[in-house]
Amino acid sequence: MNKSTKGAIAAGAAAALLLGGAGTLAYWNAEGDLGGGSITAGTLTLTESTAGAWTLNGEAVSDISSVLVVPGDTLVYTGAWTIGASGDNLEAEVSLEGVEATDTLAEFVDIEESYTVGGTPIADGDTITEDNDGDALEATVTIDFDYGTTVDNDSQGTTLDLSDASVTLTQLDPQA
Repeated sequence: MNKSTKGAIAAGAAAALLLGGAGTLAYWNAEGDLGGGSITAGTLTLTESTAGAWTLNGEAVSDISSVLVVPGDTLVYTGAWTIGASGDNLEAEVSLEGVEATDTLAEFVDIEESYTVGGTPIADGDTITEDNDGDALEATVTIDFDYGTTVDNDSQGTTLDLSDASVTLTQLDPQA
């Protein structure tokens, strides 16, 4: 490449740089303060306050996994937790989770649960709110293996897995 070609390329590059700089515009900016501070997320917790216990037909059960139920048996779980609930618009519902209706014994038993908050029974549709922070949530879960009126051997040897069963507080959508 000769000197005049190199010079022409350098001059073209310098002109391009100068033109690019000539097209720059300045702009202004202004802002308004929100006047806010820090916000903090609330909490929803259950802390066991009374260790849960199982009974079989009214007798204490030390190891639920060793129980072999027969028609006519009733298993009952009772336990209590302290509610931790903070949040301006917090609402939660209580439920029993982790008992699978697909377990083979499930079709032969009736499972009912009842709850109290601070000693007052919870009715369908009642919710836990920030007002319940520090209250006791007590649960009773009853599993009835009904004694039928006819012979039905289909339930023999079937199972109901309770190892993942839990009482759960689930937040409800405050916008719903």
